[in-house]
Amino acid sequence: MQHEVPSELDALGFPRDYVTLDLETTGFYPNRCAITEIGAVRVRDGRIVDQFQELVNPLRPIPRQITALTGINDAMVADLDPIDDVLPRFINWLAADSQRESIAEPIVGHNVSFDLRFLDYNTRHIAGSPFACMDYDTMQISRVLFPEFKHHRLADLIVRFGIADNEEHRALSDAIQTQECLEWMHQYTAEHCEASTIDWRTVPAKTSAEILHQQLVLR
Repeated sequence: MQHEVPSELDALGFPRDYVTLDLETTGFYPNRCAITEIGAVRVRDGRIVDQFQELVNPLRPIPRQITALTGINDAMVADLDPIDDVLPRFINWLAADSQRESIAEPIVGHNVSFDLRFLDYNTRHIAGSPFACMDYDTMQISRVLFPEFKHHRLADLIVRFGIADNEEHRALSDAIQTQECLEWMHQYTAEHCEASTIDWRTVPAKTSAEILHQQLVLR
């Protein structure tokens, strides 16, 4: 996939057309752990227009602490497709918007570097090429807008912003809540920040030059 500076940005530099995603996994490290669920929503002009959700057979036991957190257990995924089959379907879904041709639309996530490391590792293994994208991290944006708060987990943001009382730790619901957090912070920025004080810097990911983080900066 190619990437270029998206044109679908508003005057504050926030994306208006993007995909919000979340993964559930068996652990923290892509080379030792596996994806158990992919959830994503496609957003146009700030509104969800499509969604993707699939459980994935990790081809290994799911740790008990992961099942306790997500509710995903071995029996739920035993007869499902592995990531070698699910990931190509997800990448095809990402590219399904004919308006973009081969250009990957911006990815939004919460602590999105975690998800992108897993996607990049598996894309290299399955397709033989890196996962290329621009991304926006709602955790990074929250830290810049609200430095007075110590915690910026998704569970913290959804309560702070009045979106929900609990994080479900399932991929699709977390992707939807992340989209709601981005739009809430976009509206907050429009109401409380002068456009001249807002900037974005592009920082390549530490693990791949094909992944470009778009980071909010307040001047």
